[in-house]
Amino acid sequence: MEALGINPGYLLSQIVNFTLLAVLLYFVAYKPILRMLDERSARIKKGLEDAESASRRAAEMEQEFERRVAEARREGQEIIAQATQVSEKARQEILDRAREESQALIQKAREEISRERDLAMTELRQEVADLSLTISERLVGATLDEQRQRQLIAEFLQETEELK
Repeated sequence: MEALGINPGYLLSQIVNFTLLAVLLYFVAYKPILRMLDERSARIKKGLEDAESASRRAAEMEQEFERRVAEARREGQEIIAQATQVSEKARQEILDRAREESQALIQKAREEISRERDLAMTELRQEVADLSLTISERLVGATLDEQRQRQLIAEFLQETEELK
């Protein structure tokens, strides 16, 4: 081997030195670097898992938000529908009350007119009776007794009733 320019003592010492250096580097540098790379890989993996979890939670929250918005819209529409029904019912009640009041006023006015007409007829009969007494006194020239006057008035009123 010496012909090739290789010194076996040097070769053996270099192999031992290289092996010692490789073992030393393995324990001093390679294991800590591998451990650091494994930790970094674990942190990255955990970060990705956390990001994916956060993304899922965000999607779930968005769906929950959309569901709540839809529910709020539905409740709002129900409230509007109920308010519309209540206002329509109130409007109908007001109209019914107004109709009842107007009918009551019309009925009261009719009763008042009827009472006034009856009163006017009674006053008119009294006036006619008084006038007929005055006319009969002038025509007959003498005063009739009260009994006879009342009989004539009753006959006259009966005749006027028949004319109606």
